[in-house]
Amino acid sequence: MFTLVITMIIIILRIRKAIQGTKVNVKRIIIFSAYFLGIASFLVYNSFLVGNVPRVDAILYFATIAAAVYCSYIYSKRTLSFSKLPDSDRGNFAIYVKGGLSIYLLYVVALTIRISINFLFIGSETFYFNNKQSILANATFVTPPIFQTDPATIMLAFTAADFLLIIGAGLIIGRNARVLEYYYQQKKRVMS
Repeated sequence: MFTLVITMIIIILRIRKAIQGTKVNVKRIIIFSAYFLGIASFLVYNSFLVGNVPRVDAILYFATIAAAVYCSYIYSKRTLSFSKLPDSDRGNFAIYVKGGLSIYLLYVVALTIRISINFLFIGSETFYFNNKQSILANATFVTPPIFQTDPATIMLAFTAADFLLIIGAGLIIGRNARVLEYYYQQKKRVMS
């Protein structure tokens, strides 16, 4: 839960920068992309481990993230605006990117719906990687699901939540891939 709150804060800060425009920093883009992919992978892995989601769904998850990355990449090609401004540190030009706000907003909406599904149907006690769902002795914030449902509904909730999270992470990765592609194209153009 704490990780999801941190992720939400990072996204809100990224939304603010998407509106203002930000200097392209390759390391930061790669770290953020790895972070979002890591969080999605962690939660999806948990769905397979605890939520009894069928292993066949992994194929659908990979197809979904590939489609989300591709669609976001194509969409970003049309909506992102790039500019070169003088970099005062080295006398070179720095690349700035502006836009992609809708991608971040879609991620926030998907993450919010995912958290809501968690509280309503799954509960937080299932995120302790224990198939028996026993509560750890030192756990401080453990909530049972609000609606007590059958295992089929819980599995459906896990699947729906995972698809939302995968789509959101794929959208951000596609946007970041477009930014990196533009950055390296400009760098190659300057070198030749």
